[in-house]
Amino acid sequence: MNRFSLSMATVIVGLSALGAATASESTWKIDISQTEWELAPGLKTPAWTYGGTVPGIPIAARPGDQLRIEVTNKLAVPTNIHWHGLVVPNDQDGPAIVIQPGSTFVYSFTPRETGTYWYHPHFRPVLDQLDRGLYAPLIVLAPEDSSYSGDRTFVLDDWYLDARGKRLPGTADGEMERFGNVETVNGKTGQAIGPLAVTRGERWKLRFINASTAAIHRLKVSGHRFRITHLDGHALAAPYESDTIDIAPGERVDAEFVADGEPGALYSITSDRPDLGISIPVVYGNGSVARVPSPFVPPDLRFLPGAQEKAPDFVLRVATLMGGMMQMGMGGSMGMGNMMGSMGSSAMGMAGWTINGKSFPETEALNVKIGELVKLRIFNDDAVTAGGHRMDHPIHLHGTVFQVLSVDGVAPAQPILKDTIPVPAGGYVDLAFVMTESGQWMLHCHVIDHEDGGMLTVVNAR
Repeated sequence: MNRFSLSMATVIVGLSALGAATASESTWKIDISQTEWELAPGLKTPAWTYGGTVPGIPIAARPGDQLRIEVTNKLAVPTNIHWHGLVVPNDQDGPAIVIQPGSTFVYSFTPRETGTYWYHPHFRPVLDQLDRGLYAPLIVLAPEDSSYSGDRTFVLDDWYLDARGKRLPGTADGEMERFGNVETVNGKTGQAIGPLAVTRGERWKLRFINASTAAIHRLKVSGHRFRITHLDGHALAAPYESDTIDIAPGERVDAEFVADGEPGALYSITSDRPDLGISIPVVYGNGSVARVPSPFVPPDLRFLPGAQEKAPDFVLRVATLMGGMMQMGMGGSMGMGNMMGSMGSSAMGMAGWTINGKSFPETEALNVKIGELVKLRIFNDDAVTAGGHRMDHPIHLHGTVFQVLSVDGVAPAQPILKDTIPVPAGGYVDLAFVMTESGQWMLHCHVIDHEDGGMLTVVNAR
């Protein structure tokens, strides 16, 4: 029997049926509203939600489905939705859209690629909305997904709260980013986190999404090893095994989990900060089944011809600007709707975040041609020279997928496709991409304090 739970028990469609059916039109209705959300017994906090739950309504689709998503904003502030990782028409991507209080906007697009994606607001300042719980999975199913013993999605987050669940403003003492003191899996913390219930011999597909605004999550499984098959929704030609998963803000990791432990035993998938609340129990039932073989079929991926040898078309240097007010815009449109946003509480302080020495909207756009190979080099200048604030910057590109050519000058052992990549502090990455959709597309750090504070530019594709 296949067990399918994207993020909660209220998923309304079975994996087996979806995997077997042909592409079709699919309509989803999402109300954005505030609710009192229970993180654990006795700990509730006001949350903003997609459909009344944290995470929000999980959307499941197949490649070629025509998605029609009716979004009604019942909050007192404007908002929108970005479909993180999906390549959609520019007018559906999200940042240029404004859904006013009481209004409804209908998104319409067709997913092209299978994989693990997610959706969240992109109305600036983004942190004030994402940090309150506005995020949810969007899974585009592959035919082989129905052959797993079960399919589970785990959305990771952190919340900065007082002991009564009240949302604390700003950042913790000594921090420049908004790190939480309560960490959650699918909106629950500590013993409220639901277990992964397995039977010996089963093979599960596990999907991990990091929805935190700044925190990198390191997860370790006891007594087992993960088989990593996908990064940011894209299949690896050579899956690899590890007992640890590192996942930066905005990233996703898919892994196979083979239940080869002992019946009746208890294992766990635990954060390297277990005192903050992330520990997923892995509970074995009695008995066993014949070991389920892997249905995963590695793709035939190759490095883009000529990309390694090509000189960079653009060189970006991202950095923290210490000691001065950031240059974030106070309003306007620049052809991107609300993209300039307004300076909110999360964007204040004596620090800013820059690309080539400038903060958005003063950053220079990258002008590219549709269908042409582009090589991008990104340096992370945050090291000891930046006042001691040494931090990776997970850079996310809208509107396409990129191939990772190298990290600190070292090419990966296999072709890797992603949409979000941590640029190591003091190091650099080389990326290659081809734009297929015209328009203005965001390129920004997915540490949301940094994005709101100016580490953002646009790619103009024509």
